[in-house]
Amino acid sequence: MFRNVVAIERALGTGIIISSSVPISQRVEQRIRDFVEEYESVLSRFRADSLVSRMARAEHGGEFEFPTWVQPLFALYSEFYAATHGAFDACIGADLLALGYNNSVQFVPESAASASSNIGSWANYRRALPITWADISQGGGSTTLCTNQPVQLDFGAAGKGYFADLVTQIIKEELSGDSPSNSYSHADFDFLVNAGGDMRACFSDENSQIKVALENPFDTTQAVGVASIASGALCASSNARRRWKVKDASYLGKDASGFEFNLIATHLINALDGIPACDLCASWAYVPSKTCDFPTAYADAIASVLFVSKESDLQKIVQTTSAEFAVISPNHALRKTRAFPARFFAD
Repeated sequence: MFRNVVAIERALGTGIIISSSVPISQRVEQRIRDFVEEYESVLSRFRADSLVSRMARAEHGGEFEFPTWVQPLFALYSEFYAATHGAFDACIGADLLALGYNNSVQFVPESAASASSNIGSWANYRRALPITWADISQGGGSTTLCTNQPVQLDFGAAGKGYFADLVTQIIKEELSGDSPSNSYSHADFDFLVNAGGDMRACFSDENSQIKVALENPFDTTQAVGVASIASGALCASSNARRRWKVKDASYLGKDASGFEFNLIATHLINALDGIPACDLCASWAYVPSKTCDFPTAYADAIASVLFVSKESDLQKIVQTTSAEFAVISPNHALRKTRAFPARFFAD
């Protein structure tokens, strides 16, 4: 089905793979590579020259104008922030830094099960989230963020998924015939954008599907099931990979008193208390492309939110996007919605 591959190494900190039934032209590939640079220069908190990093260094805040393509991402964060009563928050970057998640972090290959046993030790953790997403006003337009103090934003919970959607838009523009060098057609062009495991599939035949292995969070060398996805997005979250020991809590200042170091932290942080979520080990979300304009962003966000909020909080969003999802708990218990398009080996 996909005989052609374009790989962009280290893009968004993970790498992007675009598989297609017809070769992607060098001009379109270069356009995508240029957009990777633009995307990171705006939203990456790991780049000192990014707009997000400039916000974090602004002593007295200010007005920060983002490109127009960021607006749907802002709208998604506002939607999920409201739905989860603040548990899902782009301002979580402050917590991630406090726990040591920066360019120097060294991930440790410990199992998801072992991380769950550390949750009780977080009782002495005192976070200091200085500002929330609700505190940031959008003045002069929906892409201008106004602050009065430094703000450390992190869009990792939905950022890769949103990027996959924007790359999909770039490719589809070539299919539309608007490009003078267009050589593709809807009839013969199928493709898959894989942004570090966040996948957006586009098929010309609505009956076409692709099978995707679902990683076992307890043993990442194995799969726990196989999903069969049509045109749409499949995203996953897990506490099995991005995990590290908290060795230095200097960001916490006086709040570090009594905090136990060498605890295992993960990137899945509940913004209400700043504590890594350990009630789940893995989640998957599928959103069909016909239900919303940015299915991968929504699937990415849903997979993340399942770790930090009640499933009932997501009811409206899930219904609107026709999302299906599945989760695995530390005791290996599996829960899934009726139509989640996968067969789990334990079923």
